[in-house]
Amino acid sequence: MAVFLNTMLFAFLALFPILNPPAMAPIFLQLTSGVRDEQRNHLAALIGFYTWAFLSLLLVLGGWALKLLGISIPVIAIAGGLLVFHSAWRMLNRDPRVSESDKAELQTVLLDKAFFPLTMPFTAGPGSIAVTLSLVPRGPIWHPQTFTSFLATSCGIGLAALTVFLFYRYGTKAIRRLGATGEATLTQLSAFILLAIGVQIVWSGLRELIRGL
Repeated sequence: MAVFLNTMLFAFLALFPILNPPAMAPIFLQLTSGVRDEQRNHLAALIGFYTWAFLSLLLVLGGWALKLLGISIPVIAIAGGLLVFHSAWRMLNRDPRVSESDKAELQTVLLDKAFFPLTMPFTAGPGSIAVTLSLVPRGPIWHPQTFTSFLATSCGIGLAALTVFLFYRYGTKAIRRLGATGEATLTQLSAFILLAIGVQIVWSGLRELIRGL
């Protein structure tokens, strides 16, 4: 049980900073400023569900696809960790994730585009995909221990997707209470955690490669 909870928590902590719901909620609210609250709430629920479904499916099928391409999980872990590190560095330097042109395009299609582009790549982008692939458990999926790891990781993804829904759904009240300073603090803290997780993922991949020598 402890291993299950640890795996679930690690998956959540790995994905939460890169999904970064506290920082993305204000952008989501801005994009949906022209729709009714009921439509915005419905979009938030769809995006949360699609985020979990998309990343969980990627978790299950991604490992097999990599094997077909001849790419090992440790190599993906290193690449994903570097991408996460890069994303965290950009966040720490306050580089915007969504350009003004992207916002204008999203506003024209958001009502019928809950999955694309509001879920992928706006919410679950390349960084989330790389992190999810780096979390693929080792071993055949039919093995009980590997299956349990898949289930725990999927639960961690579910927790991260739940935070996306909560921040998108109740973001207006939370953001108004936090103010600009609180929002900036949450963003910087998430970026620092993400930076550390990127280093951890790279080290895990390197350690696996070294053991295989």
